Amino acid sequence: MSILSLNQENLKEFLKINNLPSFHLKQINEWVFKKNVLNFEQMSNLSFSLKEKLNTNLKISTLKLVKVECAKNNETKKYLFELEDKKLIETVLIIAPNRTTICVSSQVGCTVGCKFCASGKNGFFRNLKTYEIIEQILFVANDLKKYPSHIVFMGMGEPLLNYDNLIESIKILSNENFLNISQRRITVSTVGIVPQIKKLKNENLKINLCLSLHASNDEIRNKIIPFSKHFPLNDILNALKDYFETTKRDIAFEYILLEKINDSLIDAQNLYNLIKNFQCSLNLIPYNPIDDGDFIKPSSKRVEIFKKYLIDKKLNVTQRYTKGDDISAACGQLVLKSI
Repeated sequence: MSILSLNQENLKEFLKINNLPSFHLKQINEWVFKKNVLNFEQMSNLSFSLKEKLNTNLKISTLKLVKVECAKNNETKKYLFELEDKKLIETVLIIAPNRTTICVSSQVGCTVGCKFCASGKNGFFRNLKTYEIIEQILFVANDLKKYPSHIVFMGMGEPLLNYDNLIESIKILSNENFLNISQRRITVSTVGIVPQIKKLKNENLKINLCLSLHASNDEIRNKIIPFSKHFPLNDILNALKDYFETTKRDIAFEYILLEKINDSLIDAQNLYNLIKNFQCSLNLIPYNPIDDGDFIKPSSKRVEIFKKYLIDKKLNVTQRYTKGDDISAACGQLVLKSI
């Protein structure tokens, strides 16, 4: 059993049952969360009897590292983990000069099934438990030798379809007694699950919410994101407006550019009209090819024309440059080769 699957009251009870002083709880928390030590034997100020009890009954991490791949430029690292039930997930570390980001998975597989994404190609298996989400970060941080500056829930799965475990994870990540990562540096990406967006606005969180938009109308969006038929764009955008009004947190939009599907100048014009009244940022992502994919990555010229139109319209536009595609770790490529 993972020690992270136990809340603080459970851990207090564990110490009590084993006739161990309660002050050990603070020591354990400091070792795991502050010092990022993932081995009970290395916790030097714990008694022998406590370490023996911990080793007998608990694990700090239940993840089994299967494989690590590092991009040629050393800016991206992908970890393949095996869970206790033998299912596989992937986690990505992205390194930049002034920023380190861990891209976390929230589900095994994905129910959404975006046509341009590999994560849902093999279907959906289950939600990740809270401790399995946290363990990804602890493991990668341990390898990195420090905690990341940013966390993004953009790995395998739709985070808002694992809502309760997502929220609990964010609270653990941002708790000053645990990982103490600012909520303003935590981003949740969603295709737009309207009931959960409405629920999220009342959680009193300061996270960044990002909509995987990818089309400016329902017709195109339903073709490339079949799941989006459940939630029309108009309903999603209204929910996002309410979210902004409640939280005062800017909305981010992600838009994967697919040649001759959604990357024309008319598409850019329609996209501008769709989001122009939002206080937002727009992240353009040229398509990262996947095996058996039906799409083509647009030429640099098509991308520049699309981007220039939106910049000229004074939108806050950035372009995500591909990182990690040589190890299938770029956006949309997770679990392309491992399952």
